[in-house]
Formats: sequence, structure tokens, C-alpha cells
Amino acid sequence: MGSPYPAGAPAPYNPAGMQPGYAPQAMMGAPGPMGPMGPMPGPGPGPMMGGPAPYAQMAAANAHGQMTPGMQYGGPVDGSLHEPTGDYVQYENVVGGNCNTCGDGCALPPRAYGSFDTLIVWRHGGNYPAILTTSDPADEGVLGAASTSVLFGDGYEPGDADLGGRVTIGLWLDDYQNWSVGGRFLALVEDGANFSANSNDFSVLAFPFFDTSTGLQNSVVVALPGSGTNAADNTTVNLNNDNTVYMGDVFVTKHLYTNHGNRWDFVTGYSYAKIEDGFNIFAQYTDQDAGGSGPGVGTVVTYQDNFTAINEFHGGQLGLMAEFQDGPFSWRALGKLSLGGMKQEGTISGTTSYDGTVFDNQGIYARDSNSGTFSRDQFAYIPEVSVDMIYAYNCNLDLKLGANFIYFSDVITGATMINPNINPNAGAPNDPQFNFVEQDFWVLGMTLGMEYHY
Repeated sequence: MGSPYPAGAPAPYNPAGMQPGYAPQAMMGAPGPMGPMGPMPGPGPGPMMGGPAPYAQMAAANAHGQMTPGMQYGGPVDGSLHEPTGDYVQYENVVGGNCNTCGDGCALPPRAYGSFDTLIVWRHGGNYPAILTTSDPADEGVLGAASTSVLFGDGYEPGDADLGGRVTIGLWLDDYQNWSVGGRFLALVEDGANFSANSNDFSVLAFPFFDTSTGLQNSVVVALPGSGTNAADNTTVNLNNDNTVYMGDVFVTKHLYTNHGNRWDFVTGYSYAKIEDGFNIFAQYTDQDAGGSGPGVGTVVTYQDNFTAINEFHGGQLGLMAEFQDGPFSWRALGKLSLGGMKQEGTISGTTSYDGTVFDNQGIYARDSNSGTFSRDQFAYIPEVSVDMIYAYNCNLDLKLGANFIYFSDVITGATMINPNINPNAGAPNDPQFNFVEQDFWVLGMTLGMEYHY
């Protein structure tokens, strides 16, 4: 997430303290601080991907004031342009800054860069059907009944902002910051939508489903007062969703255009992403059905369903970076698109136990007909957009505040693997069936980071 690439752009203004007698047509700067993926390539410092220009020096320019990619620091663009008289002056776009500590003629910019970002993000990808309901005792949590309300699912997805981190390292391949290579790695902490309920808070708790044998709504009741059919108490229900995101890439950047402190760079490379998502159901109650339709009064019944999804993406990326500098501040924007293949794998398992005796493949939504491991390969695309504000704290260190958005076109999650169409009759293993359901997933957040170049 965030601008993951190097920065640098020419100085947008003449710095204070410039030696007299210089009459260059344009300024050219050395690379700026690293962005989320390091400093941007090109002939000068700037905010494009690395923040404010940490280094710059006088240089010849063409009649339009545009810097020529590949132009050497401290030298003319070509034989047709005349080098200004006098020594070139290097400067840093920090308040009162002067980073020319290596003496006259030392005009080469940093070659290595790195950064670390703390991420505060929100994720969206749970498209749950109605999972848990409550109602008046007579309605037994059946969907469509007058008193039934949904406690979890059917558009409800609890979740708060959580944290992540991103590390970037890179290296310029020339002294003019036209080409750079590097890599980054991003990880978001495990988080998800979790919900708990018990029979003390809700006298009726049920897992709704559509009965394919009758064509009517039905439910698996786990809490119901009294001693009649489906009666149950001492009920505990836990619904847990765990989601982790990992991303990484190896990138190459190429400087395209620089003019008056504004810079554009091209990005390409290899992209990798992995999204793991799981949804687990745990329900336990004591049977109170005195009519004999249950396992027996006093029997402790436990249901467990497990839905685990793994999405692994490999592909290539193309993008553009833009950076705009204003003194010690700069604005950086990144837009890139990754295209490739997404391998999707889903595993379903479920159990029911009576006083500790376990029966496999007989959960609530995980049954014989849909238990097992399923996989497929899909084409997928991952667009990424970020905007950062950079402040040059000193000659080597920059501070960053930004916002970013990443979108995944097709993933599977634990939620999409739940099929509420069930045939509850014994000897009828045809429902529920496993089906891949297309689901998009996105991450939106803020970044707070530091960038260092040397």
C-alpha cells in the first residue's frame, strides 16, 4: 500500500545562498528522499516518489527549462549547451539546510534508500449470508418470520481499523537517478469480523437455511426456552473470521520527464499477493427436548464449521509516479495496475459431537456434500492508488503522511464458501454444494512513515 517507489526531482526554485554570477536557464537537482518504495529515479530531487529534493545543483537546461534524462550532475547536457561559469552549487530543500558537506565538485546524489511505513487500514471482503438469527420462541429464528432478526451476516460485518507495516529498500543504478531497482514487503495483522452470543442474552438462537427438500426456510436451533421440540439452553455461540494480507514486489523505475520541480516516472516489475481468510462457527448447548426428537435431555451438543480460503497472486505491474515539490514539502502520487493469475483454494470441514463423541462432516453448513478442498486459477487485476505528503526533515531523513487504496478483483473468502441451501434429510447428500463465488476485496488506509537515503 502507498507509494512504493523511489523519489527525486529537480528543484522548483533557486535556493538561498546561491553563489553570484550564475545564469543557468533551469535548475537540476539530485534525487529526493525515498518514497514508500524508495526515491524516484531521474535527474534530480523531488517529491515524486521520494519526497522533497534532498540534493540539487546548478546545471544547464534547454530553452524550455526541461531537464534532460541522463544529464550528469556537475556537467552540461550536451555539447550544444554551454556550461555556466563558476562552480556548481549543491543544496538541500530543507529549512536552512545545506547538505553539500563533501566540498566543491561533490555533486553526486545518494545511491541507496529505504523506508518503513506504519499502516492504519480498513478491510472489506466479507459477503456473508444470514448466519445467526434470533426471534420469538414460536418463530425459531426462521428467516421471513415476523419476529426474526439477523444477528450476524446478511450485510452485517463488524470490524475496526487495524495495523500493518511496509518495508522498502532500493538502489539507484546510475549517478543521475534515471534508473532504480528495489523491492518492498507489506503485511497486515490478522483481523476480521468476530461475534459472540449466548442464551442468557438471547433466549432464541438459530442458524437459518433454505430447505431444498421442502422449498421453505428452516433453521438449526441451538437455544430455545422450554422442554418442547428443539428446546435447548446453556448455549454459547462464537463466530470468528481471521484475515491476513501479504504483498510484495520487485520493481524497476525509469525517469520520464522533469520540469520545474515536477517529475514523472514509469514503474514496472513483478507483483505478489497472498490473502488468507477463514470463518469458523462454534456452537454448544445442552439439549432440553423432552419429546425425544433430539439426542437426549442433558446431552451436550457441539457444532463446529471451518471454512478456510487461500488466494495467491503472481503477476506483472505497470504504473506511473508523479511528484510535485514546494520547498521542504512535496506531494507524491502513484497509480499502478498489476495483472496476473490468482490461485484460489478453499477447504471446508465440519463436525457434530454428542457428549464428546465426534461425527465428521456433519456440521451446520459444512456437511458431506460440500466438505473437502477445492481449487481453481483465475485471471485477476489489482489496482493501487496512493497520495503522500512528504516533509524533508534533514538531508537524509523525510517524514511522510499519506492515504492509499488497494483493490483485488477476485478472491474467495470464508464467507463466500458458505452455502445456506441445505437438504437436512438423512441419505440426501446432494445439498449443500460447493460453488466458487466471485468476491472483490479492498484495503483502504493511512500511512505514517519515515524515509532514509544515503
